[in-house]
Amino acid sequence: MRECLAPQLSNKFRSKVLIRQLLPQKIVTMVKQFLPIIFPSWRFFSGIGASPRIELGFIFERDETPDCWVAFRPIPRNLSVVQHIIRLFHNPRWNELLFINTCAERLFDAMDDADMDEIARRLLAAIVRGEVDIPGKQTFLVFRIRVLYSEDAPANRMGNIGEEIVVQSRPYKLNKQETNE
Repeated sequence: MRECLAPQLSNKFRSKVLIRQLLPQKIVTMVKQFLPIIFPSWRFFSGIGASPRIELGFIFERDETPDCWVAFRPIPRNLSVVQHIIRLFHNPRWNELLFINTCAERLFDAMDDADMDEIARRLLAAIVRGEVDIPGKQTFLVFRIRVLYSEDAPANRMGNIGEEIVVQSRPYKLNKQETNE
């Protein structure tokens, strides 16, 4: 009886064969792991929650009510392609607005002076930077949180949009440099 001996392959040739067999599998695996990063699944949201909007009012005396309210950092209606690309990588104002909205959402659960003061501190800093114009010679800032929400509907459907004022702050004193005096 004759034994059949398999030809011995060199290590160099054996590694090339393994690379040819495994490379496509590794690439496919890598692409499968990378795709969810680029195209995330939004199925983890059970519904659309309340969306806070910050509005500013200015008053002269502590016990007054503001005549008009101004939206703080409204979302721009139109942006160029270049602006979209720049905002994708560098948008500190939007990041700060997200933080302010997070503080506002925490106020929905429990009224906390620390969150209220943090929002006011950031709004006052935006006024100092010149992002918001103060009408006349007003001396106090008041802000309110207006909430947009979707009325009851199944999780995969959008209900009617409602809105209400949830929180109104106490007056915060504007500094002389903020009022341009």
